[in-house]
Amino acid sequence: MNNPYFIIIEWSAAYECIISLYAYIYEKERKHLQLGVSWKEETKQQLPTAFAQELEDERWEVLHRLVLLVAQAPEKKSVADFLGWLEKLPPGEIYELLAPWVETIPLNLGEIRDHSVSLLARWNEHYFSRISPAIVTSLERSAAEMTELAGKMTAIELIDHASNGIWIEPMPDLQEVVLIPQYHCAPTSVLDFYRGLATCLYPVRDAGQTEPQPLLELLPLAQCLADEKRLHILRCLAEKKSTLGELQEQVSLAKSTVHHHVTALRRAGLIRAHYNGSTTIAAYSLRESFVDRLPVLLRSFLHREGARRMTDE
Repeated sequence: MNNPYFIIIEWSAAYECIISLYAYIYEKERKHLQLGVSWKEETKQQLPTAFAQELEDERWEVLHRLVLLVAQAPEKKSVADFLGWLEKLPPGEIYELLAPWVETIPLNLGEIRDHSVSLLARWNEHYFSRISPAIVTSLERSAAEMTELAGKMTAIELIDHASNGIWIEPMPDLQEVVLIPQYHCAPTSVLDFYRGLATCLYPVRDAGQTEPQPLLELLPLAQCLADEKRLHILRCLAEKKSTLGELQEQVSLAKSTVHHHVTALRRAGLIRAHYNGSTTIAAYSLRESFVDRLPVLLRSFLHREGARRMTDE
């Protein structure tokens, strides 16, 4: 199978530990997550008061980018393994790893390393190590399923399938993409690029559930289709791939409004976001597979609900 770059599918608890802390800290992102607003308050009750207060003021700029360190870490079977490696990483090597991502790098890299290790170790102790084992099992299972699919799809198609619409275009310097399942930031994906490497933490919406939950995918899809402006955007993208600016011209809305609509459409899996070597979206296109996916989700939801009612009676 002809692939433009090499793809690696892996799972490590270190990834999910980092992404769960990211979901807790960043208010702006959390409002889009399926965990809901109440998740932070419920989690806060599990934390020591002093630690919870510390996290309220935390602005850890490189937090979600630490997944790039996990991807390159030689030791990552557990959170403790990764933190043990990170704790011993010299400041000079940290500089080399951070330089491609961060515009301004402070001089106290050793202190930043120690602070990062301290935060993650305490977060792991008080929250992450106590999450449902079923969530971890679901993420491991998803990684195994993607590994099996890797022999049947191209790398680009596999990423699109896993992430529900992220399309990483071939680039001369892009050599490897690491595909990682995650739960805490669902339904969004967390994407980063580092030199010739990209990491994509794709959402597993129903992690921890005993059976598939079609409503989790069906509801945002149906909500998008119930909006006239979003339907207009879909029709524009059915005609051609477009940038945000081109869509704005076609639908005659403010750029911020168009961005809001395409973000919702992307999260629901109705359109693709195309990336050319950076986390800035280059263009959007229609993801026509949703046309076939919609009736499947609807039948699955209706039949399961009908079966439950019959059982209850």
